[in-house]
Amino acid sequence: MAKKNFWKFLSEVRSEVGKVTWPNRRQLTSSTMAVIVILVFCGAFLALIDVLFTGVIGSLLRFMLGTS
Repeated sequence: MAKKNFWKFLSEVRSEVGKVTWPNRRQLTSSTMAVIVILVFCGAFLALIDVLFTGVIGSLLRFMLGTS
């Protein structure tokens, strides 16, 4: 029984994959570049926030602990 369901599942998967609209090379390149640009900007933003918070928290700790 399990083998029958497995082969039926594979048959249905193949049928559904045939219905998929795949992107062409230009669409794929464009989408990939958009993702890379967004990742670079998000990474730069997070790095900036990290540097700022590190400085602020470090200054606050130095002030609270009375060290210079």
